[in-house]
Amino acid sequence: MARTFAIVAAAACLSQFAYGQTNANCTGVDTLKSYDYIVIGTGAGGIPIADRLSEAGHSVLLLEKGPPSSGRWNGTMKPAWLQGTNLTRFDVPGLFNQIWADPTGVSCEDVGVMSGCVLGGGQAVNSALWWKPHPRDWDLNFPAGWKSTDMAKDTDKVFQRIPGTYIPSKDGKLYHQEGFDRVGKGLEAAGFKNVIPNDVPDQKNLTYGHSTFFIENAERQGVLRTYLESASKRSNFALWTNTNAKRVIRTGGHVTGVELECTKGGAVGPGKSGIVSVTAGTGRVIVAGGTFGSAKLLFRSGIGPTDQLNVIKSSSDGATMISSDQWINLPVGYNLDDHVGTDIQIAHPDIVFYDFYAAWNSPIQADADSYLKNRSGMLAQVAPNLGPIFWTMFNGTDGIVRHMQWQARIEGRTPNTMTITQYLGNGATSRGRMDITPQLNTRVVTPPYLRNASDKAAVIQGIDYIRGVLSGVPNLSWVVPTASQNTTTWVNSIPTNPSSRGSNHWTGSCTLGTDDGRKGGNAVVDLDTKVYGTDNLFVVDASIFPGMTTGNPSAAIIIASEHAAERILTLKANTSATT
Repeated sequence: MARTFAIVAAAACLSQFAYGQTNANCTGVDTLKSYDYIVIGTGAGGIPIADRLSEAGHSVLLLEKGPPSSGRWNGTMKPAWLQGTNLTRFDVPGLFNQIWADPTGVSCEDVGVMSGCVLGGGQAVNSALWWKPHPRDWDLNFPAGWKSTDMAKDTDKVFQRIPGTYIPSKDGKLYHQEGFDRVGKGLEAAGFKNVIPNDVPDQKNLTYGHSTFFIENAERQGVLRTYLESASKRSNFALWTNTNAKRVIRTGGHVTGVELECTKGGAVGPGKSGIVSVTAGTGRVIVAGGTFGSAKLLFRSGIGPTDQLNVIKSSSDGATMISSDQWINLPVGYNLDDHVGTDIQIAHPDIVFYDFYAAWNSPIQADADSYLKNRSGMLAQVAPNLGPIFWTMFNGTDGIVRHMQWQARIEGRTPNTMTITQYLGNGATSRGRMDITPQLNTRVVTPPYLRNASDKAAVIQGIDYIRGVLSGVPNLSWVVPTASQNTTTWVNSIPTNPSSRGSNHWTGSCTLGTDDGRKGGNAVVDLDTKVYGTDNLFVVDASIFPGMTTGNPSAAIIIASEHAAERILTLKANTSATT
């Protein structure tokens, strides 16, 4: 199965206080201070746009519901062997797998799938895979103004700041490449070309290469070590952690502030509670809480389908919810998308498993020393030893070309096993829906996996093809599916739910487009990422993506954030949103 798991849902925060009142772990908001922009969420969408808006001279408040993550930002979660260093579990590539062993205090308790609730969001907890988008990721999915030619300048900006690397260890070596070598030879024999993937982003068919990561100095980099660093140096920028945005405060389509709930005290001070205001008349709010978090905030703010707003009305929010005559009916939660993950497993006697899980409490001393002293060795590589990554394209039975990214990692049923996940992405047409419960937890109510027959046919075709490709590797054996299993029967036996097929690359709940959702269309935000029916509320994160990217979407989200910043900064002062 692809990497995901269900999280026991619980309310994210308590609402035991009125406006301006605090509990023991909270500090009240300074009601005399306002901000030109309030950005909600510190992931791949929120941090870059907060940096760009503050760079333009605006006062910016950035909100994170969870605690700090990286040691550079006063994070404290770490194993004993990192004590005395400025490193946490989020910084060391060899510890990235720990999220699957111990998500406590890291994963969002109010989301039914894996979601990072720490400073950096998904950028702090994922595998740091870093792909320059295929041009078709924009051209197939996005409307005019967001095509690959429109995004080229933003792509260059992002990759100048975060170039990425496929050799994370500072000694210039790649360790335990037995899996890469065995699979790579099989791919080459079948006609695949070995490439440096980000040098040729448009070559995503019959190509393979080493995994590329947003790692620098053998530590997690990404937005936490670039955009956040530059923003934090400005006097017009503020960051509050352990502070949840409950909802926006609005009259009609105009937002005047954000109601806050603190989650808990933290190493850099307690969270905030009360209502924080935007600059009167011209202030704006950017929602960047991710595909589930952004949708939830809109629901709680009276924006979304009527059935979901009625759920909020009947919840603990009901007494203070905006009146129903000011609800904005938009298809928030629909068009939910994720890579369809299908895991195959192969075994080979030469494959070497490295126990990254054991490295949490009992790392091999030589490896720990190599990392701490020189930033080199196995712990400089991302757990669980990823690679190769390879790509194929298939013409669907409906005439649509579908892209597949295949991601290999050395873990499985035996020490000699490698798992290869097939990610069905760009071109897939199946979509789902997320919703919210009366306990204010979000969940996947309609999984977006293989709801279209052509999507399923492509998955089967792809696996049949790769089974043939790898059959030429000497001494390779099939673990899942077994050599005797029929591919179609096996694929049909796998449940189409997040725990079995999820990749945690969620997009689409607040879709961007020209077809106004209030008027029967599918879009929640317009081409400037402004929520339809409002004049100063925007969404900038993966939730606005109309369709899935070819590979892991981190870079595409940051590129979209750069593009959104440009568009928002050129907008005129807020105008009426009644039409």
